[in-house]
Amino acid sequence: MSNPPGPSRRRASGRVDRWARGRRLLRAADARMKQLVDAQPELDPDRLLDGLPSDLWGALVLQVIGQQLSLAAAAVILGRLEALHGGRMPTPAELLATDAEMLRSIGMSYAKAAYLHDLAARLEDGRLDLDRLRTLDDDAARVALTEVKGVGRFTADGVLMLSLRRPDVWPAADLALRRVVERVWELDPPASIEQVDAIGERFRPWRTLAAAYLYSTVEP
Repeated sequence: MSNPPGPSRRRASGRVDRWARGRRLLRAADARMKQLVDAQPELDPDRLLDGLPSDLWGALVLQVIGQQLSLAAAAVILGRLEALHGGRMPTPAELLATDAEMLRSIGMSYAKAAYLHDLAARLEDGRLDLDRLRTLDDDAARVALTEVKGVGRFTADGVLMLSLRRPDVWPAADLALRRVVERVWELDPPASIEQVDAIGERFRPWRTLAAAYLYSTVEP
């Protein structure tokens, strides 16, 4: 899926700002979003994601580990996983050979160990092809990813944002985003995924940028 067409503004550093047109659309689409954009006119989702695993395999592992956890807690467990394998991300074959008890000892649940083993097995036998995944549009990529045991919309959207850097991902299944949407648009809690999706529609095709602005309002 290519980025939406249109001119991009070049930063003073020489780096092309691929989100410039998106900020203009967000400002025009919604008064509350306009306030967020005006408060941070240079916010860059790509920079927010710097330092997190950007390869597809690493992003998938992090997203599975991070289910029901904060990003900080997931990063700690990911570091322990890497420590088991000489300080680096294990290959799918190496992860498949790491038994569930060992994964449990570093902070994963048995369910997440099973999910990661299923993911690794699919990569090893070719049922999931990461090179092909890169060529799919967002909806087709979600379908391919959610065939993995334990991978739902939350995990798939995280991979689309984190690794594939798609510009129009709206992770409404993420509880953190739903809580921010409740606050910003003064919705009665708990906001449903359907309610959050409906608000997100006004920000197409720049929903990743809109989500980044909303996440930026959450205290670290």
